[in-house]
Amino acid sequence: MTDVSRHVNFRRVAWENGFMDQIYAFNREYRPGVDVLRSRVAGLKRWNKSMNVSINPCPRIIRFFAFGNRPKSFAMNMKPLLIFCLAVLISWTGYAAGDETLLRRVADKVLADYRIAYTDRASGRTYASVDEIPAGARVRIASKYMDWHYSLGVLNMALLKMADRFGEERYADFVEQQIDYALSVYDRFGVEEGEDHEPYHFLRKFNELDHCGAECAAMIELMARRPEKTAAYMPFVTRAAEHIRRVQARFPDGTLVRTWPYRHTLWADDLYMGLSFMSRYGSRFDDREMLRDAARQVERFHHYLWDPVTELLWHGYYGDLNRTAGAHWGRCNGWVMLATCQLLDLLPAELCRPVLDLLERQIAGVAKRQAASGLWRQVLDREDSYEEGSCSAIFVYCVAHAVCEGWIDSRYATVALRGWEGLRREKITPEGELRDVCVGTGIGTDLPFYYNRPKVDGETHGTGLLLEAGMEILRLNDKLQK
Repeated sequence: MTDVSRHVNFRRVAWENGFMDQIYAFNREYRPGVDVLRSRVAGLKRWNKSMNVSINPCPRIIRFFAFGNRPKSFAMNMKPLLIFCLAVLISWTGYAAGDETLLRRVADKVLADYRIAYTDRASGRTYASVDEIPAGARVRIASKYMDWHYSLGVLNMALLKMADRFGEERYADFVEQQIDYALSVYDRFGVEEGEDHEPYHFLRKFNELDHCGAECAAMIELMARRPEKTAAYMPFVTRAAEHIRRVQARFPDGTLVRTWPYRHTLWADDLYMGLSFMSRYGSRFDDREMLRDAARQVERFHHYLWDPVTELLWHGYYGDLNRTAGAHWGRCNGWVMLATCQLLDLLPAELCRPVLDLLERQIAGVAKRQAASGLWRQVLDREDSYEEGSCSAIFVYCVAHAVCEGWIDSRYATVALRGWEGLRREKITPEGELRDVCVGTGIGTDLPFYYNRPKVDGETHGTGLLLEAGMEILRLNDKLQK
């Protein structure tokens, strides 16, 4: 982007006419917006063919922003014109409709793929209900959207937002159906010795943050929307709150940790697994102590995991060794950022400043790791690791959300917009699934562990995050038009 106050001809005209102060002020205020405009037009060109719409982004308008020789009246009249061009191009009907259509396609595929059925692990036979499963048979769920899992808690909360954004209650109906069915059958299954992967084993165990946090957070969201669900859901919500308060392992300073793979291991992921619930519970039930605890968790996680050299977070911290663990894994950095954003949405004003400072610092560090494609990598500081779908979606959402809320400077808008362009261009299948999503990942003891984690198209860790990112981009576009 050319700095208008430094262009030789324009600078001379401005100086001779005594309005350099106004030009410097113009640059400070509108340069971010013009950067966004350039990003939008580049995106329109790329999407022209894939969206099957005829879009001419008007090269003359773009050349206009090169700021060549202009009459002196140009400087006095350019502000309204810039605002007008920016609003028109960002709100281009084909582009906005394309994003909305994409989000509906993603969400509708979830609804279409959900079916109640079980597959026998040995014979491959399909059972249409729990009652059909023979005694002693080992089964797996037939649809990945049937299970009780934190990634589906993320998805359910995203679908509730979809219901609000597009006025379609069927998305909320699906969330209710998905939760209610899990609650109706989870205790019908046995427990395997050793590693338990029977259906709904997270719901039966309920002894780690990722067993109860996001899933029960979605319950709180649905109870707010449909109060008649309170009686059925509150026992699980209360149980999750008590687990976090009294049962979940902690460091002596109160930081939430796990007892595996080693005693007192801090997982970056757990900031989201805990705070997705703690922030909503504290706000909905006016539990100020839980909100204060949530704010402290953000500070303590950064204390243990922040790497000042890379300006990124490590995946873990071994309490027994007093050292960081793993790598600068993309999705765990995303979980921390997402947890922080969602907490700030609900945190009382007097508790926000320290949390907001940490969010600003993390966004600045992550923004520096964005690839030329607009995406982020599986290992954020390693350019030879693959560009991963789910962390890219989280960062798009969080940066867009922080700009919309006024938590960070609007110049960061292009980070989110280019990230979304990268997702649309490279990471979304025609059917509406997110590509190259890393599977669930524990804390690795070496860097190759992260390089070699499988990547899957349509993996549930990415679906809700993709919806969140797209809806927040729509919101960011609405803000930029104003």
